[in-house]
Amino acid sequence: AKWICAASVTLTQLGVAGYLYSIDEPTYALVLLALLLPQVYFQATLLLPDPINNDVKYQASSQPFLIFGILATCLCLGHHDFS
Repeated sequence: AKWICAASVTLTQLGVAGYLYSIDEPTYALVLLALLLPQVYFQATLLLPDPINNDVKYQASSQPFLIFGILATCLCLGHHDFS
């Protein structure tokens, strides 16, 4: 279950970064990838070794980067010209 949790968060954000790049928004794609790096670090150091004891610490450490990634994606899509 810990691998599914880590993979679902990471792969979803990689997919969104790929989508942002595909709509010609490489800067936002790079921002999202940069915000993904600390999350992967915290997954490797906190979540995967001991998910039961480190759950709260992992959520507190990585969640802000996830939220900022969602915010960056929303800002990108909000100003993007889809026509």
